[in-house]
Amino acid sequence: MSETSSGPVWPDWQDDHAYAYSLHLASRGWAWEFLRRNPGFQKDLSAVLRRVDLSQSGIADITRMRASGSDLSVWGILFCKLD
Repeated sequence: MSETSSGPVWPDWQDDHAYAYSLHLASRGWAWEFLRRNPGFQKDLSAVLRRVDLSQSGIADITRMRASGSDLSVWGILFCKLD
């Protein structure tokens, strides 16, 4: 999960300008930077994303979770179980 079809998920650590955005991160932003690099979270997120149905209406994109045993609340980003 270190790359997407459009390129790396996170900037090149050797590029001085790649992390300039981090100068303005609040605590929540820093938490996300660490969480998205955590291999355990990446594994759990991949499992959840395999169970997601995406659709579009004329007004908005709709994301539906199919019932599963996956629970991202242990990572603090969803606050209820998705059963």
